[in-house]
Amino acid sequence: MDFRILRRMGHFLAVAEEGHFGRAAARLGVSQPPLTAQIQALEAELGVRLLERTRKGARPTREGEALLPILRRLAEEAKQVESLARELRAGRHAPMAMACVTSALFDYLPPLVRGLRAAAPDSALAVREMDTADAVEALRRGEVDFALARLDRDRPPLRVLPLGSDALVAALPEGHALLADAEPLPLAALAGEALVLLPRSISPAYFDRQVTACREAGFEPVAMREVGSAMAQLAFVAAGLGVALVSSGMAVLRPPGVAFRALAGPVGSVGVALVWNGERETEAARAAILVARGAFPAAGDAA
Repeated sequence: MDFRILRRMGHFLAVAEEGHFGRAAARLGVSQPPLTAQIQALEAELGVRLLERTRKGARPTREGEALLPILRRLAEEAKQVESLARELRAGRHAPMAMACVTSALFDYLPPLVRGLRAAAPDSALAVREMDTADAVEALRRGEVDFALARLDRDRPPLRVLPLGSDALVAALPEGHALLADAEPLPLAALAGEALVLLPRSISPAYFDRQVTACREAGFEPVAMREVGSAMAQLAFVAAGLGVALVSSGMAVLRPPGVAFRALAGPVGSVGVALVWNGERETEAARAAILVARGAFPAAGDAA
């Protein structure tokens, strides 16, 4: 693809997100007339009108709205290309590609990346944030070498190396009545609460473990609403739109407006694992396995 159209897509996204040509130009570090010209050129290439001006600024047309999700994905992939190219220009080689679930970004990803950097300092590493279901498909298609995901067992051809145990914690809006007691909460205390849940399609094993835990506590979890990511769960909780069960790793974020309480038991969850495709095991995957066995005691025990 012509890289000029990627730049033009980025300009369109900036205006769509800012809702104003002037603010978008400032964000991109360009003047407004060239920005307008770039978007007009993109509209001419695509054959549709993408933006319409309003009294307050600009907004996407119906066609622009329809194209936004695809253009955002293309823009993100273009950033990954640029990032990988920078690493290659810096002299790194044998690029490695990995996927990582949101809840592993802070406690599992850093030690794994540090270990890989130490073991293969000249290798470029591209990290893509995605949910477990998307990571599984990316592994099957060979788009990534390995992933940090929430799987509890091998799913041939995918192999799983557990990196640690995990527990569910309750995420509650600040000031919630259940925060009056500092002791761990019985899970049954959430029976009457509006739950913000992730859909099962994102991570079936993780979802099923939560449902099983609720049933064992004597109630059937009913989603007040489903959201697409763990970060969205916390945002909805902070807004007072419900409570959530999240992995203990998310508690380290300490987002404003959200308080966390351990659950009595504790209530186990599906932990993070290193996952790779056993039918197309790459050098990068083998390097990650070796690093993981040294970096995470649970992985070493599973050797």
